[in-house]
Amino acid sequence: MIFEKRLFLTFLVWIFISGYPAFSQLTSDSDFSEKLNSAKHRLNEQFFKKDFIELNPKYVSNSLNHRSKPLNLTLSDIHRKIDSITYYISSHHRTTDTVYIGDTLVVGYEPGEELVIESEWFHDGPIIIIGDGIIRFQGAHATILGDVFAFENGQLIADSSYLYFPQDYFYQRILLPTGNSVMSFRNSTLDFGGLVHNMATVGSAMLEFVNVEKPDFSTIGMYQESVILIDSIDVAGEFIIDDNVTLEIKNSETILLWHQLDNDAVINIEFPDGDSVDHYEFNDQQSGVSGVGYDILIESCTEVMWGLMPAAGSDATISNSEIRTIGFWFEGSDSVQVSGLVNNNYYGDYVAPLNDRNFHLINSDVMTWSLYSFDSAYVDVEGCILGEIGVMGHSEVSAFNYFCDGSGGYLWAGDTTFLVSGMSSLSSALRSTHNSVLIFAYSTQMNGLVQALDNSILMLVQSNISVIPTYDPGAVIWMANISGPGSAYQNSIVPIEGSAWIDKGNQSELMDFGYYVMSYQKDGDTTWQMIGDTNYLEIRDDVLINWNIQGVEPGAYFLKMDLLDNWENGVTGTSQLILLPEVLGTPDALDNKISFTVFPNPVSTTLHFKFIIDEPTIVSLKIFDISGKEVAVVLNKTMSSGKHKIGYDVNDLPKGIYYTVLNVNHNQVTKKLVLY
Repeated sequence: MIFEKRLFLTFLVWIFISGYPAFSQLTSDSDFSEKLNSAKHRLNEQFFKKDFIELNPKYVSNSLNHRSKPLNLTLSDIHRKIDSITYYISSHHRTTDTVYIGDTLVVGYEPGEELVIESEWFHDGPIIIIGDGIIRFQGAHATILGDVFAFENGQLIADSSYLYFPQDYFYQRILLPTGNSVMSFRNSTLDFGGLVHNMATVGSAMLEFVNVEKPDFSTIGMYQESVILIDSIDVAGEFIIDDNVTLEIKNSETILLWHQLDNDAVINIEFPDGDSVDHYEFNDQQSGVSGVGYDILIESCTEVMWGLMPAAGSDATISNSEIRTIGFWFEGSDSVQVSGLVNNNYYGDYVAPLNDRNFHLINSDVMTWSLYSFDSAYVDVEGCILGEIGVMGHSEVSAFNYFCDGSGGYLWAGDTTFLVSGMSSLSSALRSTHNSVLIFAYSTQMNGLVQALDNSILMLVQSNISVIPTYDPGAVIWMANISGPGSAYQNSIVPIEGSAWIDKGNQSELMDFGYYVMSYQKDGDTTWQMIGDTNYLEIRDDVLINWNIQGVEPGAYFLKMDLLDNWENGVTGTSQLILLPEVLGTPDALDNKISFTVFPNPVSTTLHFKFIIDEPTIVSLKIFDISGKEVAVVLNKTMSSGKHKIGYDVNDLPKGIYYTVLNVNHNQVTKKLVLY
């Protein structure tokens, strides 16, 4: 019995010392190469289609109010934390009634163990409560730098205490009772450092909050037959409600209820106004509800938000409701196409175009749509405005020409998934976790963190990101980006700038930087010409290569970078460059000496030119196409000194890229124009 207890104990602790199991070697076999080549092929197709997303701003107005935090915790995550810990560690150090293995505190190693904390207390690591062990915080002020797990019949009881769980990034910490364990917090404060965090209940475990201050938003997953009881809490958070759980919340605020609808669920309901909810029940005893195993009770609560997670096989009709968020789940091994979902929209009579479930909205508003994939599902997403995309299990998602506004969370891949995101915009965090591969290509991330966690691979290809990306000791980040220039003049040497590097953590067994190759191709041609030699040194926001374009014809060109690792896997980034005739770029051009403005740009009808000259002189204003051919003379005469504004109708010019040249007394300024 002692040996079995010790084995179980070290089985649990392994995760905190060594992290998740080693990467599954997806990246070293043909499977990874095949997926990567397929992704490159589709990205290349999309790039040359030039079918980048155009968003109507009205669809995303006010989309960041009352943001829901992301779904980041599923039963697969919990099972990973419990079941994947297979390494046996025999060494430990025993002090008083507790056991320490590494930085992990274990209470309950022997029957009847109890740790009572009644003052200042600091623990630098995770906490595990097992057996019938108890940790009791009574009037304590505790700082805990780790997760807290309760297994078997373990208990964590906190009363009149301040518990501080600092986080370096959102979702770093989790509180997880499972089995028959209990976590009870009364008359206390839980502080997660201002960042959203995880909680979950599994088995028959119970989580209780009574008269608790918790200023930080939480994502709480509920599974199997677990119970959560809440009475008086300021920020309850979001609850992912599934299986046969029980959730009771009273006298609280800021609540998002994700109603999971499994394949047998049939509902036809109307949600009440969530600003103030006196009484709300949801179970299969209610009218219009069947095939649901859980029980929800809400009493005397404010700012209650309604969420739905309809899975395949479910049948849902929602009428006359304001729905905060809808998260479609895709499971199994089927392929599904999703398009046309738009946040902040009213639906008079709408049936979602999904053949594996019925989802019907009548006279209802939806603030946020989100998508989640599991198992081995393949989901193809295009032309949507979404709040979040989350990829789990072994699934694959290909998402193009969409906007993720962050109103439902962020863009993330977990487990052993493969996510390709291209030609899109992201107003939230970007994160790869576990053993996933995430390719973010030809896109813009406007705000939020960029992270590769655990043993994941994050590939950033020809994309703009808002912060310096970070990575865990076991993770890898790729950066392949040609940043410029967008134009150059004939018969010169052009410095092509950008980044080509691969960074990995000091514990990673994955690939590292190999080399990169630069090439060019004239628009309309089919072959690529190599620029210079193979490059074996990483480049970070600097000159990738100097391109000698002596004798190269003017026109539109594509530039390509092939970045390869030391396993011979590679990604490709492509950009455009306009090569202008030499006549448009004389050495004495006065770009910094003449005030010259062109607006609007892009333009469809009337173009306006504004410029200032110091003295009366001859002024020439002409428009050229990208081959250097003169297509319009806007102005060619002597002008007085001072400010001038000239209008010109461009309706007779074909759509495309042009250049306007202002010549003042034989000195010129060149501006790029886009006509649409």
